[in-house]
Amino acid sequence: MLKNEINNFAKFANKLADISEKIVMKYFRKEFIVKKKIDGSPVTIADIKCEKKIREMISKKFPSHNILGEEYKEKNNKNKYTWVIDPIDGTRSYISGHKDFGTLIALLKNNEPIIGIINCPAHKERWVGLKDQPTKLNNKIISTSKKKLISKSYAYSSGLYFDNQKFRKGFEKVTKKSAYYRMGGDCYMYGMLASGLIDIVIEDTLKVHDYMALIPVIQGAGGVISDKNNKSIKIDSDGSLVASANKNIHKQVIEILKNI
Repeated sequence: MLKNEINNFAKFANKLADISEKIVMKYFRKEFIVKKKIDGSPVTIADIKCEKKIREMISKKFPSHNILGEEYKEKNNKNKYTWVIDPIDGTRSYISGHKDFGTLIALLKNNEPIIGIINCPAHKERWVGLKDQPTKLNNKIISTSKKKLISKSYAYSSGLYFDNQKFRKGFEKVTKKSAYYRMGGDCYMYGMLASGLIDIVIEDTLKVHDYMALIPVIQGAGGVISDKNNKSIKIDSDGSLVASANKNIHKQVIEILKNI
């Protein structure tokens, strides 16, 4: 795929992030009704309005493109291009006034991510990853850390949502071997990893809108991202995710997970 073609799509993706940011911040730390979805997870007016606006903009600009989001039904036109949206990753953080939430926007070509945006407006930070290009934070090139040992590494996870108990035990073993670990962080964790501030993120039970935007961001910064079995993450992956600052750290993490 031509670099110019990706860059043109990226300009539009950034416009989506600009507009969504205004909607999300309009309601942040304000009073609003929180509803529960069928699965028990919370949803707010900001989630709904944000995704609705993004979908409208995509449908107007690229009417034949597919759209896959968290709050509305999939729009499947059987096109090679699919936009994947999470209007607010970290709705619980958003509701409680915590700043680590963000909007995730990805563009897939033939189910492979070519653009990923992690936009964290409360922090005023936006990570943009483009296929075969260096990741940028607020338009400045960044890179992951060069640490070589887990014992020197900082590990993060968003919570204790592990469907696979063996995987959870593996995660706990990784944290014990790390220099420091912390629970909580939502999509902001991945921005921190891409920026070289932390070194390992491990999660489970993720859905496609939770992880697709992360892939170009992490890879473009020099990091490695896979499922718990070290397989490439696909649109139909099992929901497990391991992201590491570099190949050395990732190899050690996967080895621990395999030997539980």
